[in-house]
Amino acid sequence: MALLLTAPQCFFITILVFAIIGFQRGWRREIISLAFALAAVLFLYLGGGTGLANFFFVRLPIILQDVIAPNPSASKVPPQGPSQTDIFFATIVAFVVIVAVGYLVGNRAFPKPTTPAERFLGIVPGIITGYALLTYIVFVFAKSSPLLTVGVTAPSQSLVGNYILVIFLIAIVAVVIGLISASAKKGGGAKK
Repeated sequence: MALLLTAPQCFFITILVFAIIGFQRGWRREIISLAFALAAVLFLYLGGGTGLANFFFVRLPIILQDVIAPNPSASKVPPQGPSQTDIFFATIVAFVVIVAVGYLVGNRAFPKPTTPAERFLGIVPGIITGYALLTYIVFVFAKSSPLLTVGVTAPSQSLVGNYILVIFLIAIVAVVIGLISASAKKGGGAKK
């Protein structure tokens, strides 16, 4: 019997995974990762994948051909734009690289969290990072559905948008727990 995940289950598992990652890494590291993830989503949403595909698959081969074997007598044929497969590949690779660099920079920039408050507050940027990445992945797969199919039902844009209130409530609970654990006194008994 095959176990198939529904779109809401996939959504909540993804958010749970990113909440756990945020808890483990702490809020300082997760803020850096969130910044890189949001920058990646914005860059690629505004056409960065098309620009990268144009550079790597159209312009760079022409430049290398001119450098390696210049032929001034050859007529220059204007290059055609990158294919949909090239754009999809460049987008996915750029997305993975930028997000991975964000996690590496976050790990290098700050030490491991030492207090429970740092860990609980890390859940908030972790969830926001997961939400942004999941939203963009759904957007990419919806836009280029014939190029790649996966065996998991990706949540639709409306599903992701409908559950933002749940994410907001989880974030409030994590902040309250983090603030309570930060303000808890570390004393043992009554002082003499």
